[in-house]
Amino acid sequence: MRANQLYPEARLLTYSDFPTKFTWHEKGDVKEWRPRKNDLVIGRLYFVNPNEGERYYLRMLLNVVHGTCSFKYIRTVDGVEHPTYMSACKALRLLGDDGEWVESIREASQWQSGKQLRELFVIILLFCGVTNQEKFFWDCFPFLSEDVAYNQCRLLDNEDLMFSHDELVNYTLIYIDNILYGNCHSLVDFPNLPQLNHSLLSIGSNRLIAAERTYNVEEEIRIFNELYSGLNVAFILYLVVEGQAKHICGEQLLLLFDRMERLFYQSRHLALLLCTAHSRFNIPIDIDKDSTCGIHVGSDLAELINIVELIIWDEAPLQHRYSFEVVDREFRDVCRYYVVGCENKVFGGKVVVLGGDFRQILSVIQHGTRSDVVSSCINKSEGLWNSCRFFLTTNMRFKWIHDMGVGRLPTCTVEGDDDGTWITIPDDLLIPVADNPIDAVTSIVFPDILSSVNDISYIKERCILCPTNDDVDMINLHVLCMMSGDMHEMLSADEICRSTDNFAELEIMYSSEFLNTLRFLGIPNHKLNLKVGAPIILLRNLNLQRGLCNGTRLVITQISRRVLEAVIIIGTHIGEKVLIGRIDMTASDTKWPFRFKRRQFPVKVCFAMTINKSQWQTFNHVCAFLVKPVFSHGQLYVTASHVNSRAGLHFYIDNNGKCGNNMTKNVVYKEVFYNLPLHGINNIE
Repeated sequence: MRANQLYPEARLLTYSDFPTKFTWHEKGDVKEWRPRKNDLVIGRLYFVNPNEGERYYLRMLLNVVHGTCSFKYIRTVDGVEHPTYMSACKALRLLGDDGEWVESIREASQWQSGKQLRELFVIILLFCGVTNQEKFFWDCFPFLSEDVAYNQCRLLDNEDLMFSHDELVNYTLIYIDNILYGNCHSLVDFPNLPQLNHSLLSIGSNRLIAAERTYNVEEEIRIFNELYSGLNVAFILYLVVEGQAKHICGEQLLLLFDRMERLFYQSRHLALLLCTAHSRFNIPIDIDKDSTCGIHVGSDLAELINIVELIIWDEAPLQHRYSFEVVDREFRDVCRYYVVGCENKVFGGKVVVLGGDFRQILSVIQHGTRSDVVSSCINKSEGLWNSCRFFLTTNMRFKWIHDMGVGRLPTCTVEGDDDGTWITIPDDLLIPVADNPIDAVTSIVFPDILSSVNDISYIKERCILCPTNDDVDMINLHVLCMMSGDMHEMLSADEICRSTDNFAELEIMYSSEFLNTLRFLGIPNHKLNLKVGAPIILLRNLNLQRGLCNGTRLVITQISRRVLEAVIIIGTHIGEKVLIGRIDMTASDTKWPFRFKRRQFPVKVCFAMTINKSQWQTFNHVCAFLVKPVFSHGQLYVTASHVNSRAGLHFYIDNNGKCGNNMTKNVVYKEVFYNLPLHGINNIE
């Protein structure tokens, strides 16, 4: 602590970082830290068992608090001195408990009204493992019901109405139940919560069917015409039903929309599909060839499947074929109870339109080989693909990008690479190699950022795309530091799930600071740096009805330790303000001998993003940051094809002398095209 008073540079370090810059000197009565002159070393703190109470929490704080000058300083968070180290850890959100959820609602109530608070309540209920759901509801009830009486008075056009406490509770539960239905749940799934008093309700017998019928036909036709006229590439497929080909194209498809009961799934990337098809059809996340959906005959969902006649499933090549196969099996099983012989028809006799582009990124198989990725595609499912018919191809991209996608550009082999996948990038698209590559890229993609950062359209139309998360994190931090405003450091609460075998032994073996260093695909890091005005991208599906899906981009408007307020900048809910709280996220399929849980905001800054994450995004200005080349099928094609004009496309390439800096890898798995009707790619232009 004395060193922090003597040396200004020491105040930038945590206690565990001290040995990297200082050495401990002990001679006689003199005991002090002095600046290090030799090479850097790695420091560590003595282990403290979690059962040792305050010592354990002090150790946890020493890993995150910078420039400690006293023990009082360690216990002070946001200007408030806490009586114990444990309470200071809770204030910093380093510990997880149900109290955090109530405080999240309380903090958010200062910014938003009852509707947004109820949506946040449902998100917490679905994703945060609340242990005492009944207490959570009653603690939050004053905030959740704040506008209920006013809404009912407006609905009934009578401002003098008075409601009893039980009536307010029931109306509040109706609002919550409606939000849950939008997320494929209901209050019945949470028996510990207060339940609806049905004597006060008049709701249709099947709200799933009612929800699918709530659309304006004229508005849907207008949207279809607008979107169809701007299509870039679409491989639209249809399935043989009852032995006859259902020829659907252009206006015929539109007319079919108009006269059929519809179930429309726009799975523009893997995550959005998980929010729709996976949720609606109960498709397992960890799927295999023997998985089932568990749809019960006679349920609301079974009745919905029975009456629907058309299903549109976009981005089919990106999904694992097991997803389609399990839905096929489930539809056959469900529909046979309503129509004789459906068990022998593909998808139970339903027309299923699949859309997608096989030149883009395919299904992600963790630790999978090239053959694993190719075999996971829908066109490798013999039982389904033999019933498919290809009927429409539209291509409006310029020929160079098209040839890149199908692997027809001239290639060569470079030293140390036997694949022969390297192509030449046109000179007019290249950014010259610079001593500071991040500065060079940001100055091209985000010119005048200091004066334009508050312009949402400026933020929305620009992005830097990278193959790996490491490069993404470096660029995002660099641009964040360029922005004005206070940097908010949001720290996660990490722990080993208590359901893990040998939990007690593993908790002692793996310290909290070690857990903080772990990084997992699809889970934000322990330390999340944010600023008001920064763009963020969601990493989880939170609320489909409000447009909060994995991949949605937003701009932060307000920040607290428990809740973020942000405005949506893409999709159908542009301009709407939403609340995002911390949720519990678990990592599966890891190399560690435990199940890991991290409580953090499910977001990531997105001045830069990975190529895979950008699969369904479109920008006016894009730069591919390729200090490391792409490594998977379709990544370079996605980078080049998701910009609106050639003038907005740039490449920064640095091959470190391996070959010329106008060359980069273009990975194309040509075998994925072999059994397509366009085999040979000769008839795609």
